[in-house]
Amino acid sequence: MTEAKPVAVGVEASAIVAELRALGIDHVICIPDSYQKTLIAQLQEDPSIRFITACTEDEAMGINAGLYMGGKNPMLVIQNNGIFASINTIKAIPLDARIPTFIFVGQFQRDPMVAVEESRSRAVRMVEPTLDVWGVSHWRLEGPDDIGNIRAAYEHAHKTMGPAALIVGAPTV
Repeated sequence: MTEAKPVAVGVEASAIVAELRALGIDHVICIPDSYQKTLIAQLQEDPSIRFITACTEDEAMGINAGLYMGGKNPMLVIQNNGIFASINTIKAIPLDARIPTFIFVGQFQRDPMVAVEESRSRAVRMVEPTLDVWGVSHWRLEGPDDIGNIRAAYEHAHKTMGPAALIVGAPTV
């Protein structure tokens, strides 16, 4: 009997933080996400990155916009349910006001052994189609081979002056 292999595997938080430092990220605005808890822990301890905990995704996007307009290089860390909660703010700030908004989206309730499209969780299955409807480009971080998608999403947000999401498919390690 062949053992099933995961569709997504966790990426080391230290590798992610190194990539964020290389991009010059200086602020992370976060709504706590258990899927990205090791990443969040490392970001909180990194002296080169200011870590801000917000109460809602809407608030986080407003803080992101203010930091960007003030000459900073921020990003957001939220979970999939936060995309649904903040779609009006995504429309208003990154899309309509054209503010680069680089978002890490943890796939809360994702079973890494199952493809996103086959997930029993509606939040897992519907985050990408929801982003597609609004024209928000997105990339997946399904394992260490996808680390380059961090830079791709970041550069897209800044090139297009809008939102870009990196969807984290397995808990960071």
